Amino acid sequence: MDFNFSGATNIEVGIMQEINVTVFVDNREENSFNTHFTLKYPFGLSYRRITSKQSRVECESLDSEQRGSFGETTCHISKPILKHNAQAVFLITYSIIKEGTFDQSLNFTAQINSGNDQHSQTSQLFRQKSIGVKYAISIALIRHEDSSLHIHFTAQKNDSDKPVKQILKVENDFRELTFKVFIRVPVILGDKFIWTDKNFLIPDCVKQREEQPIVTNFVEVLKKDHVVNCSVAVCAVFSCDVNLIKNERKLYYISGNVSSGWIEQTGLRAAVFELISSASLEYDESKYIFFSSDSQHTAPSLQINTQVEVYEDVNLTKEIIGGVIGGLAVLTAAFYKAGFFKSQYKQILLEAQRDAGREPNMTQ
Repeated sequence: MDFNFSGATNIEVGIMQEINVTVFVDNREENSFNTHFTLKYPFGLSYRRITSKQSRVECESLDSEQRGSFGETTCHISKPILKHNAQAVFLITYSIIKEGTFDQSLNFTAQINSGNDQHSQTSQLFRQKSIGVKYAISIALIRHEDSSLHIHFTAQKNDSDKPVKQILKVENDFRELTFKVFIRVPVILGDKFIWTDKNFLIPDCVKQREEQPIVTNFVEVLKKDHVVNCSVAVCAVFSCDVNLIKNERKLYYISGNVSSGWIEQTGLRAAVFELISSASLEYDESKYIFFSSDSQHTAPSLQINTQVEVYEDVNLTKEIIGGVIGGLAVLTAAFYKAGFFKSQYKQILLEAQRDAGREPNMTQ
């Protein structure tokens, strides 16, 4: 006799609704009378059904009602006789309590007996196996709606600064959980600080280190992509210890004044940059498994971006004067073409002749 867990390597509490135990029985000698199989299974599992793949199998089960005790499933195989060289294969299905709390591994004990007086010395009548337990967790990393979307600078002013808030919201949807959030913030581009506070900190987090960028020719990269992140800038790495109960949330504030000094290095006098901080998770993967819609159950990461726009400062006085002069020139040309100045000249001559007491000479 042997059994396995039908390909499962762990019981994933909160993801898996059921666990299948596949049982194999092989009688290699004389006919076996009243062959019966017994499987003891841990508290937190509930018997659901039996599915026979080969031979006739009938089972009954009694679940455990308290921690530390075992439930017991008993199956009669091809009753009354399991014949010589006969085999039996069947699946016992147990449901998993979604909110259950288990040990780190669960033990199963199987035994097979018959009414025969003797069994072969090579018989395998007893097996004990265990399977690991992991708990499903679901954590969301969300950009908070009050985060700064856009700031702007003029290219001629390299010593100005603007306030920026990049707010990370962490939400825990399942069971109480302790984990870490890592936040990476670009702080230095080239030889210029991005934030005016050179000792940039995030409340409730510890600064662990500064990571160097993977590229050195950041000017060429920024001229193409306009993205200021940890690939082009020195990034401060923060570790945040988090403990959240079910449906609890926590906010982390990446805030301060962003300087315009680093922009001049790019050589761009008109552009829109994306200033990007990032967040990721770390948890005990031996105990937990991340629950997500994709089959890989990969933990999320998040980018929080703020647009930083730089543009040329327009001299409005020159523009206004130039506009006025240009407009007058256009009007003068239009009046001349319409004969306005010629008719005005004739009118002046007529008035001068009347003042001298002479009849107007209309031939002029």
